[in-house]
Amino acid sequence: MKTSIFMSLSPGQLRLGLIEAEGLLVGPSSADYIRQIQDDSRKVIAPDFVYPDHLKKGIRSLLKSYGFHASGRNRPASEFLVKDMQARGAFNPISNVVDINNHLSLVYHLPISILDLDLTGKNLCIRTGSEDERYVFNREGQELSLENLLVIARSDGDFAALGSPVKDSHATKISAKTVRALGVIYTVTTLTSEVELMRILERFSELLRVRAGATSLEWKIVSSQ
Repeated sequence: MKTSIFMSLSPGQLRLGLIEAEGLLVGPSSADYIRQIQDDSRKVIAPDFVYPDHLKKGIRSLLKSYGFHASGRNRPASEFLVKDMQARGAFNPISNVVDINNHLSLVYHLPISILDLDLTGKNLCIRTGSEDERYVFNREGQELSLENLLVIARSDGDFAALGSPVKDSHATKISAKTVRALGVIYTVTTLTSEVELMRILERFSELLRVRAGATSLEWKIVSSQ
């Protein structure tokens, strides 16, 4: 991968799946892909759906291990997507690249960041947010407190936090101008084996190639152990 990412964390159970895509053509998802997403994630709006307890507890425990209380408005993005789809009664399409990200998160119940690599810079790290650190996460200007939250951040320059398992920074979100992106799947060694995470990364790669025109794709798995 061209992007440099290092762990600035104490040893732990964090496991990340990283994927770097180039040559993207960002635009609306096709009607057939929206139908596929809807079919794959339809279970979450079924009356008898129960969010997988081991996944909810596993991701929340991961964030808690760094001192972040992951609940309510600060719930992991994977839980938020389920709640949003249940409220709407259908999948909410945004753009092909973001839809791929949300599709996989709904299927596997893992939080995933997707960032514009031309806005992040190529030198990144995984760390925890500092006291009083925050970023804007939407166009309305709402802010997320990052204290003790696991974040992706620049490792040089302004050292700004850019993404997290809860919400990503609005400053580096995918837009119609995006041609290079970084996807980050957050999980735990006790929840997702390397083999399983590799399968998810391979599916991520194929969707980015077929549904978003990616011409170059690289991925790897890293952990904080």
